[in-house]
Amino acid sequence: MLSFLKKMLFKYRLKRVRKYIVIGNSHFFGGFNLTLFKPKPNKIFLTIGNDTILDCKIVFETDNGSVSIGNNSYIGNSTIICKDKVIFEDNIFVAWGCYFYDHNSHSINYLDREQDILQQLEDFRAGKLFIENKNWDVVTHKPIKICSNAWIGMNCLILKGVTVGEGAIVGAGSVVTKDVAPWTIVGGNPAVVIKEIPLKLRKK
Repeated sequence: MLSFLKKMLFKYRLKRVRKYIVIGNSHFFGGFNLTLFKPKPNKIFLTIGNDTILDCKIVFETDNGSVSIGNNSYIGNSTIICKDKVIFEDNIFVAWGCYFYDHNSHSINYLDREQDILQQLEDFRAGKLFIENKNWDVVTHKPIKICSNAWIGMNCLILKGVTVGEGAIVGAGSVVTKDVAPWTIVGGNPAVVIKEIPLKLRKK
């Protein structure tokens, strides 16, 4: 009975957001969820290619973000938080527990953060979405790009402005703050190059 209810709830959630998605012949697993804080009519927020499996959560905190995911990829039970743009190319593996975060969430100026809290309280107490009137002008944001054939291990954090190069591997538990060169293996906090992938294992 519980399994049936979960399936029905999943179908209901998917039906509500389906009009904001363009999808090829790809598939959603039960963990997939799309959250739109400010849905915009007739806007496509999420584009997915063919032969891809998504078990992830995607959160759009504004009405102007976009996420594109290519072909033949798998994104496990991870979270993508988008204000600007997040791009996944083709043949990508993303394990569970990862976060892709294309903005800083708040200003580095404590006065702006104080105002954020006051504004959140005001909106919540008025029965509005708690970030209804958030000032995004003071929040730094830059697109994230994960290039083809990359592999992101479990529990990684990929921050704003990062490009993970073609064929690169990000080791489990890494915090990636800078670009990752193609065909390298990185790890740590902050992530650094551990080794280069041998030429015979690179795509020609």
